[in-house]
Amino acid sequence: MRTKIKMLSTSTPDKKLLVAVFMLVIFGVVMVYDATAVFSHGAFGEAYRFTFLQIVWAVLGTIGFIYFYKIDYTQVKKPAYFLFLFSLILLFILAVVGIFPCSNKTFFTPCLNGANRWFYLNPDPLPRIPLIGVLGFQPAELAKFSLILYLAVHLDKVLKHKKKEAFWLYFVPTALFSFLILLQPNMSTSAIIFVIGSSIYFSSGAEIKKLILIVPVIAVLGVTLMLLSPYRRERLLSYINKSGDRAVEESYHSKQISIALGSGGLMGVGLGQSRQKFQYLPETSADSIFAIVGEEMGFAGSLLVIAAFTFLLYRGYETAKNAKDNLGRMLAVGVTTWFGIQFFVNVAAMARIIPLTGVPIPLISYGGSSMLFGMMGLGILANVSKKS
Repeated sequence: MRTKIKMLSTSTPDKKLLVAVFMLVIFGVVMVYDATAVFSHGAFGEAYRFTFLQIVWAVLGTIGFIYFYKIDYTQVKKPAYFLFLFSLILLFILAVVGIFPCSNKTFFTPCLNGANRWFYLNPDPLPRIPLIGVLGFQPAELAKFSLILYLAVHLDKVLKHKKKEAFWLYFVPTALFSFLILLQPNMSTSAIIFVIGSSIYFSSGAEIKKLILIVPVIAVLGVTLMLLSPYRRERLLSYINKSGDRAVEESYHSKQISIALGSGGLMGVGLGQSRQKFQYLPETSADSIFAIVGEEMGFAGSLLVIAAFTFLLYRGYETAKNAKDNLGRMLAVGVTTWFGIQFFVNVAAMARIIPLTGVPIPLISYGGSSMLFGMMGLGILANVSKKS
């Protein structure tokens, strides 16, 4: 017997949340064009390549947002379990591939920047999609969304009937996702996944004694893995201004970020007037886009962006506080923590508060996977908000 996903008949949209989301999306498209025009023209002969793709992903993300905004979030059990299983399979494939030396010989999971983090749907020699080309996505981005749905639905079900120990039902899938992503290797995203899962469990109302005991153990394990890994250790050495082969590369990146932010001063050099985007600053479209914001819009403009994101997070946690049920609260906390932790890690790395890491800013940095699955998550958040 088929189960139908119920549509909401009555709702009160959270207009402030909706405005904040789509203003950030529009601002992101503008900044992607601004930050990538020079590189895009040199690499593809057209300045609008990355901008066009960002708009395409923003449109697809908006469709995903509308879908999850319209359905009754209390009826997401079926897609939650399916997406969790699908994500688990993809992460397992990437983890197995990641065990071996990074190589482009793997057909659907090519080696990019020294890691197997992407899954291509039409790699060469398969035909390319018109206007888009090769279509790929990062399963780790899907994993954030699917883990939020799965944990919220499963914990809500268990806590209602009190049949099983809730802690292990949170910890096992969260630790499994984190471990598989760590094998890609992608330690920063692995840590973000663990923080997202832990925030959902913390908000569930279950006993948190075991969570308090396990967090220090995970923290010590994370530091140990960082010290044992050569490239992570070199990144840490770069952060504390020590020498090392990779530290030279990381130090260059950090210095260019500092030059960009310092050049912006209070009011910035003006929109479109960045000098660092002329291939001085690596990853201007993704990880380092906040440095371009700081250079062109200055300290004042950077504060406005931080304020906009802070407002989005405020509305998210306010939604969680006012949610009508435990499921809605866990969904809202999971999505809000996802966006909050990524934004904090990116901006903190740009300001050298923490070591440099490859975490993009949701909605602003270039990236199809981040935009698509992030907008789907925000659709769930807005859904919970209008029923609060």
